[in-house]
Amino acid sequence: NEAIDKVKDIINEKNPELTDKEEVAKKIGIGAVIFAYLKNNRDRDIVFDWKEMLSFEGETGPYVQYTYARGKSILRKAGTVGGSIDYSKLSSKEEFELVKLLQGFNEAIMAAIDKFEPSLLTRYIIDIAEAFNKFYNIHSIINSEDEEVKKARIKMVEATCQVLKTGLKLLGIYVVEQM
Repeated sequence: NEAIDKVKDIINEKNPELTDKEEVAKKIGIGAVIFAYLKNNRDRDIVFDWKEMLSFEGETGPYVQYTYARGKSILRKAGTVGGSIDYSKLSSKEEFELVKLLQGFNEAIMAAIDKFEPSLLTRYIIDIAEAFNKFYNIHSIINSEDEEVKKARIKMVEATCQVLKTGLKLLGIYVVEQM
């Protein structure tokens, strides 16, 4: 309950116009606590710190949930992409790094299962969020001048959102569509 209340305060400060604040705060607050415990190797001590746990920056649940919401916002603006996609148009270093990470999703899940270590999956999810944000901050997605590049990038955003959502769900954490 305290996590939810603290997230409500953050939402009221940063985005007071957000609809369904209560539900968003609940998903982020509970997700933050779960993520904080699961991101650490089970052999290590955990330092409980509200400020760090509820931060929207760094290696936290809210950071990953925010990344998902950012991706969904892009997809809402972009609309549906149809037709064939030329993925060879994804040629930058940032695009390559993100695609390479995305293809390792199954391996990350299997490693976490085989070693009984959820921190392997949380680490992977953090890496995806960081790679996506790096890509997002450098490259235009919707306003790309080349239509084929735009379509390939939108599909990459879709894949990123799907991996983040599924990965978080496996950890018992719900995503939010808007923040």
